[in-house]
Amino acid sequence: MSRVVLRMIGLALLVLPGTAARAADMGGYPALPVPLPPSEQVPNIEEFVSGWYLRGDVGYRFQQVQGANDSTTEYSDNSIHDPVVLGFGVGWKHDWFRADVTADYALRSGYSGTGTNVVTSVTANVDSFTVMGNAYIDFGTWYGLTPYIGAGIGGAYVTMANYQMTPGTGLPVENYSRWNPAWSVMAGVSFTVGYSSIIDIGYRHVEMGDVLGGPAGNQLTLDNLTGDEIRIGFRYLLN
Repeated sequence: MSRVVLRMIGLALLVLPGTAARAADMGGYPALPVPLPPSEQVPNIEEFVSGWYLRGDVGYRFQQVQGANDSTTEYSDNSIHDPVVLGFGVGWKHDWFRADVTADYALRSGYSGTGTNVVTSVTANVDSFTVMGNAYIDFGTWYGLTPYIGAGIGGAYVTMANYQMTPGTGLPVENYSRWNPAWSVMAGVSFTVGYSSIIDIGYRHVEMGDVLGGPAGNQLTLDNLTGDEIRIGFRYLLN
């Protein structure tokens, strides 16, 4: 009798697991979650990055000057071309806050103006180099997109070159450069495209101060060079 009972128990142990599995497949029993092997589990990127990142940016700047004048003439019809902007930076991120230091160079662009009180015109080339310390607030992520706002403060190295006045004055002309205080505000959205790569699409407004150049005795001043930029950036997270 005891052998019969033992055989029945052994048969039950062999049959029940297969029966339970078939019942679970047919909806008879709830399926139990099976953990992934350690090698197949999805890693959390926050556990493997240091918070530091490198960034590169390219943009298109719509430039303006508020006015232009020299010691004898006020200029109107001021026109300055819109340059391409190239940038590079290094930064750090923690949760919703990030900060970086960036350097941006705007390719040389042409300026022209017409005198309002005398029959004269002037042309020159302008380029700028800005260095900014920036801080940003990220507002969370929806559908893979992370909107942000930010602001920066630093300096702008502005240069005026190839100054020409018509009719000419006969005064010697040299290229002239200077550092100005500068600041910016920005907004945009970013999204992750790889394990450690982020694409950034944004807008930046930057103020770079006055640009001076021309003959030493009659320098031309371009008042308050500003730019509104559409930018695309790439951030690489460092492990």
